[in-house]
Amino acid sequence: MKKLAIKSMTNLENRSSPTLNNSLSGEFTASPQRRLVEIFEGKIKQGEWKLGELIPREVDLMEEYGVSRYMIRLVLDELAQAGYLVRTKKRGTVVSQPKLEQSLSSFYSFAIDMAAKGYKPASYVLGLEEVLHPDETTNNLLSLDKYRQPRVYNLRRLRVVNEEPLVVESSFLVFPEPVDLSRFDWHVLPFYEVLEKEFGLKVERATEYLDPITLTRHDAHLLRVESGAPAFRVERLTYDVTGRVFERRISLIRGDRYRFYVELPKRQLIGEPG
Repeated sequence: MKKLAIKSMTNLENRSSPTLNNSLSGEFTASPQRRLVEIFEGKIKQGEWKLGELIPREVDLMEEYGVSRYMIRLVLDELAQAGYLVRTKKRGTVVSQPKLEQSLSSFYSFAIDMAAKGYKPASYVLGLEEVLHPDETTNNLLSLDKYRQPRVYNLRRLRVVNEEPLVVESSFLVFPEPVDLSRFDWHVLPFYEVLEKEFGLKVERATEYLDPITLTRHDAHLLRVESGAPAFRVERLTYDVTGRVFERRISLIRGDRYRFYVELPKRQLIGEPG
């Protein structure tokens, strides 16, 4: 691979209602369980229940909100599954960092989506190089045989949220002729916006494939987790308006800090078994 010169890497509304029954009066139509989830989630996001500290005991929450212990446990289990809490037999229930959520229902941008959710995203360039001998998979997916003299470049970045590394990302880009990608500051510039304005590569759609993996020692080191930690391997094929794949992106995403979801409109469920 031919290395290129690059720049160095340099609310929820506050809930104060004393009881669940009172908070459900009038305008609220959510179920008691859903409303209680929102209340507890609000306490975590607002800092009333602090990171790393124990939350009130189940019996105390029962008395405060006038619900059964079974209801409290359902709510705490849901928040634990979402990453807001960690439940242990010895210590009790501790406030944790919630997992970041990403919808797969539409095209998304890491930086834009994280910023919209109130986080502080950042990118650090790990490498930028011309790939002189692409592997067979990259060759096929980017349809390199359709170019006279294709040029493939690999931009590797570490994606960070609130100073916490979350994603190791490699973007393989194909061009019909040599281009100088090193002149752009990929630490801060919007990736797809640059490709459209500078090279006419306008995104029409993308396809993504998710696989569960365990991290190698090298990638785990970059993400500050143990070697062999669980992660998602997300492969994206990005198409331009002509239907041509111009990007193959491989993202390694921490499994302990991320989860994906898909929204299913009702029309997709009508007539389906189950």
